[in-house]
Amino acid sequence: MTDARSDVIDARRSIGRRLLLAGAATAGAGLMASDLAKPAIAGVSPHIKMTLPWLPQGSQFFAFVARNRGYWKSRGLDVEIVRGFGSTAAIQTIVQGQCQAGIIAAPTVILSAAQGLQTRVFGIAGYDSTMGVLTNSNSAVKTLKDLEGRRLGSTLTSAEVPFLEPFLQKSGVDTKKITRVSLQANVLDSALANGQVDAISAFATTDMPSLLVQKLKPRFFPYSGVGIKIYSNALTTTPEFAKANRSMIADWVDGMNDALKFCMLNFDEAVDIFVREVPEVRMSDNGRLYTRFGAGLFMETMLRSELKEHGIGWSDPDSINNQIDLVMKYATSADARRPDGPALFTNELAGKIKLSNAEWTTASKTVAEFSIYMNA
Repeated sequence: MTDARSDVIDARRSIGRRLLLAGAATAGAGLMASDLAKPAIAGVSPHIKMTLPWLPQGSQFFAFVARNRGYWKSRGLDVEIVRGFGSTAAIQTIVQGQCQAGIIAAPTVILSAAQGLQTRVFGIAGYDSTMGVLTNSNSAVKTLKDLEGRRLGSTLTSAEVPFLEPFLQKSGVDTKKITRVSLQANVLDSALANGQVDAISAFATTDMPSLLVQKLKPRFFPYSGVGIKIYSNALTTTPEFAKANRSMIADWVDGMNDALKFCMLNFDEAVDIFVREVPEVRMSDNGRLYTRFGAGLFMETMLRSELKEHGIGWSDPDSINNQIDLVMKYATSADARRPDGPALFTNELAGKIKLSNAEWTTASKTVAEFSIYMNA
């Protein structure tokens, strides 16, 4: 498996592509570095440089909420947010010490560990990476079986592709009867919207918003429906940095989890904060709407039993072991070494912040608007 494949939410589905469609990417590119990089004032606060998996988008809007609302500053921590270039490249910046922490796609963390990179995850944000097959609701593909005799588009280096064949087989589809179409990332969504293909393999949090912005009605068949479920955002650092800077990592994680709770209870205000924090989104006519869809679909993946029963950021050890098995079976080379789940994912700093029953009800009402898109 190539490095590019390991990125669940990576270059091919960046908000930059969406803003190109909206006509704002060129203007936004020149503002990215100055807006994201907020250097610490020397001698004032401990400083962490954290990387995103890619350009800022809805599925990581909580990091900008944490910065804007002072959840890190109130703990005496200065956090600099920088863009990534895909989770594989982002995790390299952490391992090499260019960044101290980051939001990394969970499958990339697992795959990188199988390849010998030493990282440690102190929290989960999003309990489903939303891999799946995406179609238009007005297409002839009403069920996965309807893919037989039709065209299915994919970007072959994308992370969901290694899991596509087993997903279709588990769903009772004869994959030999499907015409597979290789598509470049920048035409994937438009090929579906224009009817050049009948379906695409996709990530709901990043591919579906561009269809919704165009007022198209998507139909989504999630991999998780047949048990191929892998977590989304992993709050990642290295074991060495965590050991030497325990309080800093704890403050970083706690601030992020405070922000996640705020986002669940004050969703539209959180979206507005993100739009104010990221100029290239603000400059696009569709930027807020695209962000809102992406953030809402992401928030839908937060409301799972892990969070309800154990608190924000908690990961289920049994689920983690199953996810490692999935990555090892379908996405690694023969010489890869299976990572140890408890050594890679820890709940030491997770679960401190919980939702009351009333808060859970509020969050559930918020995500109900987006839940309708997540299953065919």
